[in-house]
Amino acid sequence: MTSVELRKRGHDVTLLCPPRSTLLREAASAGVPTVSILREDKNALATIKDLSGLLRNYDYDVVHTHLSHDLWWIVPGMKLAGSDARLFLTKHMASGVKKTDPVHRFLYGRLQGTFAISNYIRKSVIDTCPVPSSQVYVVHPGIYPDTFDPGRFMKSEIRNELGVPENVVLVGMSGRMTPGKGHEEYLRAARKVADTSDVKFSFLVAGAASRGEEAYEAKVRSLAGELDLDESVRFMGFVKDVPRFLAALDIFVFPSHEESFGLGLTEAMAMKIAAVASRSAGVLDIVVEGETGILFPPKDYDSLASGIMALAVDPSNRNRFGEAARERVKTQFSIEAMIDKLEKYYSESSTKV
Repeated sequence: MTSVELRKRGHDVTLLCPPRSTLLREAASAGVPTVSILREDKNALATIKDLSGLLRNYDYDVVHTHLSHDLWWIVPGMKLAGSDARLFLTKHMASGVKKTDPVHRFLYGRLQGTFAISNYIRKSVIDTCPVPSSQVYVVHPGIYPDTFDPGRFMKSEIRNELGVPENVVLVGMSGRMTPGKGHEEYLRAARKVADTSDVKFSFLVAGAASRGEEAYEAKVRSLAGELDLDESVRFMGFVKDVPRFLAALDIFVFPSHEESFGLGLTEAMAMKIAAVASRSAGVLDIVVEGETGILFPPKDYDSLASGIMALAVDPSNRNRFGEAARERVKTQFSIEAMIDKLEKYYSESSTKV
């Protein structure tokens, strides 16, 4: 997506990726030039040699990687080629390991800038990586607001297909079913809501387990049965058309315990859906409490239930939050805003050899 959008703005982009990879196939279908320079045999020395040859043949201005591990071959390859290209790293995950040894200082010392996908990740980078804080920038991931536009859908039509009456408040969460995403708290909050509210509710869970995590999904589904939620909670499995799924909802729940950012949350907000989300980590960059949604302490399903019920009984507040949420996504979390920032930092950073 980033490569496609940079090309639309006139930049000459080449994507380096492993051969026979999904990334390679998707880039080819999008018309993005690729070089299969990341060797599958894990031969770092050969990869360094290949990269240095590529950099000698092409005068790249910027090299941008999304994996810190790749610095182990990118930095030596650039050194060997005598490249003065500006080097950037995007950090997507927090780290608890301090990288202050001489080797990491050498590798990170070549960077002109480090992009963190949230302020939470920025703090982690500053705390653990040998880079000056002045060169760590927050660049939030972007989405296409036109794709996540409620005006594209007939909410009543989708709810009819789901068999959800108009007088039922439809609550949903989406995302990969893996520990830490808050599925257990979501179900326990659903049980409490059903026990204490006079409002009629229905709860949806979109998403499935990744390979190797099927036992966790089975555990979550079993919990729904133990809580006697079979009638009010529906597991949708993998949902291909996420915008259409979101269009049916009245309230979106994002109960993740510690999320680096929360792309699914921005998608729901773009669809003008009021959210109840964990007050932690990257979520704090996204939701403005009392303006675009409600925040609750992570893992506190009682507070989550209270947030759901507060929005359920106040449709006007839901609408107000939803309108403000979409405007916030358009200005702060769109693909356009993300590319604007990348171009700014690409051009402003001075060359460092």
